[in-house]
Amino acid sequence: MAEKNMQVKTIAAVAGAVAAALLVVAFFLPYAAAVDEYREALGAMSANPYSETLGMSNEDLADISLFEYARIYSAAGELGMGDAFAAVYVPFTVAPAVLGVLTLLFAALRKPIPSMVFSVLTVAMTLLLNWDFEDRGVIPSDSYDWGVAKWVYLVAGVAVVACAIWQLVLRRQAKSA
Repeated sequence: MAEKNMQVKTIAAVAGAVAAALLVVAFFLPYAAAVDEYREALGAMSANPYSETLGMSNEDLADISLFEYARIYSAAGELGMGDAFAAVYVPFTVAPAVLGVLTLLFAALRKPIPSMVFSVLTVAMTLLLNWDFEDRGVIPSDSYDWGVAKWVYLVAGVAVVACAIWQLVLRRQAKSA
């Protein structure tokens, strides 16, 4: 019985760590995906005017991850958006990655409560980003729609919380047995 409980605990911990790893991976997945017409227009352009500043080609601009948004926002001063813009939006955009790494760290250490807290914070930050992008008209827009990362953050965040609760239940069962 104790051996079976250890196996189930291991499964819950590994599932939580995998879901937490998806929170980290989602930072590099497309957060915005170009609509078909805009994707074709990007493909037809020879080069974008910001390719040297950003180090991004037109193909890179078809599917933009939060990592690439952070790169774009960090170059805001050079693009004429102002340094205050970068000072606000770079940390705001990088926050889900940092919170995802902390979630992964605590999930790997089998600490369900901190992993649950950081997972909730990660999802909350991405929901705040979603609201901000919608409010500013960045996503969805005539050019971009939501990418897969928006949904990966949500599903993986819920999975981390579910696995953390599962681990807590298993611990209580082991103590009562």
